[in-house]
Amino acid sequence: MASRSDAAKQLQRLLDREVLDIHGVAELLGMKRSSVNTLLVRDDSSFPEPIFELRGKNRHPLRLWWREDVEAWLRNRPSNRMNGGAR
Repeated sequence: MASRSDAAKQLQRLLDREVLDIHGVAELLGMKRSSVNTLLVRDDSSFPEPIFELRGKNRHPLRLWWREDVEAWLRNRPSNRMNGGAR
């Protein structure tokens, strides 16, 4: 279990908008939400795992990612490396 100060730091990161939901990820990547979902289900995908996932009975899951993880994935993506890391 995290200490109180560690929990406070993590909460501050959330409040500083360093966390993205699937819509934020799609916007950051310039993709549709459905394309992000495709990245998630591909076995060979190096896309980061969500830091939080809550599955509702009759609704789509809520998934959250650290912005820095998604940005790092974008920088290191093979298609970006070949294009000089564009974006």
